[in-house]
Amino acid sequence: MAYTKYSLTPANNTAAPPDGAPEGMLPSAVNDTMRDMMAQIRDCGDGIRDGTYTMTAVKITGGTITGITDLAVADGGTGASTAANARTNLLAVGYTATTGSAIIPNGTTGQRDGSPAAGYFRYNSTVGKFEGYNGTAWGSVGGGATGAGGDEVFVENGTTVTTSYTLSTNKNAVSVGAITINAGVTVTVPSGARWVVL
Repeated sequence: MAYTKYSLTPANNTAAPPDGAPEGMLPSAVNDTMRDMMAQIRDCGDGIRDGTYTMTAVKITGGTITGITDLAVADGGTGASTAANARTNLLAVGYTATTGSAIIPNGTTGQRDGSPAAGYFRYNSTVGKFEGYNGTAWGSVGGGATGAGGDEVFVENGTTVTTSYTLSTNKNAVSVGAITINAGVTVTVPSGARWVVL
């Protein structure tokens, strides 16, 4: 890039015109130097606009960016310009298309948030179900009756309790047994509530 021939220190730009501006230049040399600088400024601006020149450290504190179709977005200023990286770095929920599907976090039971808040929603790959956090505990989301060919006849439940659980306040529960409660695991039924195992 030709504009780099100029020094960032004004007093050091004393090379012969038009690469510099030494003392005692002829008027014609002043003109040549000014015209060269104009050309370099224009070339630099065009290069930034069309992508010929790359800016590696730009801090944007406000305003609007327009005309950019491929922008690297990441915490701390690094990262590839991909939708997946943008979602990760911005902690945002993405989607496959405007008429497609939302892309929500998914992972095992052990990968749940360490300090969840009410309203958290994810797909639990351990149990193969969607789940949400109500402020007290994780619970399955949806899970209505199902069946083959569009039938909605069967409501299924597991047969083994592997994690301690407390029924929600002012709620009852029903399960179809036999139900096995693993060693060291407890199911707490609050006073006045009922857990019916059929």
